Amino acid sequence: MEIRCPSCGTGNWLENEIKCHICGVILRRCVDCLNYQQASELCRALNVTIDLEEARQPRLLSASTNCREYRPGRLITA
Repeated sequence: MEIRCPSCGTGNWLENEIKCHICGVILRRCVDCLNYQQASELCRALNVTIDLEEARQPRLLSASTNCREYRPGRLITA
């Protein structure tokens, strides 16, 4: 599945890449995931609270980076 980089908009293959191959930004962000409730800062899939700052700018050790329950809301459509 391909998604757009939240920073530069480049298409990236989600299953194979953690970071954007152009700008290096982490691809899986909680704020882009359909399981994340921004108002309550809750991930419904993992049933954990994720700080909004981390949800917007994850690091390599963030919950979203390698999340198996990640469901992107912004796919690339051809």
